[in-house]
Amino acid sequence: MSIIRFVITPTLCLAALLTAVAAGRTGDGNHRQKAANRNVQTVRVRITKKGYEPKSLSLKPNVPARITFVRETNESCGTEIVLKDYGISKPLPLGKPVTVEFTPTGSGEFKFNCGMDMLRGKIIVQ
Repeated sequence: MSIIRFVITPTLCLAALLTAVAAGRTGDGNHRQKAANRNVQTVRVRITKKGYEPKSLSLKPNVPARITFVRETNESCGTEIVLKDYGISKPLPLGKPVTVEFTPTGSGEFKFNCGMDMLRGKIIVQ
């Protein structure tokens, strides 16, 4: 019976590490998700007594977007977010982040508003 021995040297460790990095397997398990997140536009919008903060958002066309809305007050009608041009309408519970995801297409200005259309903001796609 023969015995096979493996000797681990610094050179072998470095080679294994470089191979794992090149293959995208660095051990953190989230590398693909992190890479995908770099290709997503993210914005956070607060709903306060003053309305949307910020009121105007700039996005690039054809790049997925994630806008997180957080309603911080009961002193407005901002209990719902509507992005009519993208077919999105979601309730905004007080103090709970609500994220909408879509891919802006074309250039131009698109509005977002509350369910009563009293609070208004705009998305500028260019």
